[in-house]
Amino acid sequence: MTTDNSELEGLRILVAEDEGLIALELETVLQGFGCEVVGPVSRVGDVLREAERGGLDGALLDVNLRGEQIFAVLPQLIARELKIVITSGYDDATLFPPEFRSLARLAKPFDERALRAMCEATFVRRQRNS
Repeated sequence: MTTDNSELEGLRILVAEDEGLIALELETVLQGFGCEVVGPVSRVGDVLREAERGGLDGALLDVNLRGEQIFAVLPQLIARELKIVITSGYDDATLFPPEFRSLARLAKPFDERALRAMCEATFVRRQRNS
């Protein structure tokens, strides 16, 4: 029996989350989708360091990591053309700086189906209509 992981299979996704249980759940679910998880990391500086190493297909980034907001490093991540999904306990775009409001966003708590759909929409380049 094969699973339907073809769209996300083998993608290297950085997870930045400072809540241990949420980080573990994200890691488990992403691995279930066929992704290779980088991290999880829990500090903004670690996010930038992992991005600089390269080889990432995308990143799931919590807005607030140990009291530091991810917004400080987003310009560098965007300049590297890293595909980003912001995760937050708040689903109100007006709480984010205007230049980042168009980034993909997933409110916590999220379910597996919503996470998969967001990952596919953000990290996978579709060549065809399906």
